[in-house]
Amino acid sequence: MGRILIGTSGWDYPEWDGPVYPRRGVPDKLRFYATQFPIVEVNSTFYRLPPPAVAEAWARRTPGAFRFAAKFPRTITHELRLERTDAELARFLDVLAPLRRAGKFVAALLQLPPFLPFEPGRSRDFYASLPRELPVAVEFREPSWLTPASYELLREFRLANVIVDGPHRPIDAEITASFAYVRWHGRGAPVWYDYTYSAAELAAWVPRLRALAAGAEAVYGFFNNHFRGDAAANGRSLAEELGLPPPPPARGTLDAGPF
Repeated sequence: MGRILIGTSGWDYPEWDGPVYPRRGVPDKLRFYATQFPIVEVNSTFYRLPPPAVAEAWARRTPGAFRFAAKFPRTITHELRLERTDAELARFLDVLAPLRRAGKFVAALLQLPPFLPFEPGRSRDFYASLPRELPVAVEFREPSWLTPASYELLREFRLANVIVDGPHRPIDAEITASFAYVRWHGRGAPVWYDYTYSAAELAAWVPRLRALAAGAEAVYGFFNNHFRGDAAANGRSLAEELGLPPPPPARGTLDAGPF
């Protein structure tokens, strides 16, 4: 049975002051977050890559058992559309390097745009450009990717199919790599993420996640419904339903000064 780690997509949202963080504020939100969850998905790398020193500080400011996933930059997925990406990929790998050296990195999330159709040649070329040792999870948002040929490419390159809970596609629990990757976007309309999962909806995920853990070495799950701090509340609730232990008390690296 693989381990299951549940967290959220991002940790720094203004509306989380009060619902997630103390209303009076905390000097370091990432440190505080690491006392609540064992893993986080860095979504800021999608919009703008920070200097590698920032990622080095993330590693230093979190406990040894804490883990990170991070999104590929949109320059690669949305602007270059997976073509001629060598320079941007090198920049992204430089940012990930401190997390990988610290043993805290679990996966890079390749969130594909809804306007990009599946083309086997382009997909194969891009997948082949990725370092073989880099764990990558791929999220499809255009229906033509949901085909046997697309999944076979994931298996060939040992990339994980992102299992999505959202309003526009069925839950597809296909395992294509040694790990499974799940994202809960919410089911809101018109805004996906403006949604609070009910207790019954979360309970329905318990057997699904246990089934995934039976077929994978690890399962990484992230709530992306950040409005009102719902992602944190739903993530904690699901972890409790699964009987997952809370993160250990902060010590060691958490005693370092803020970046």
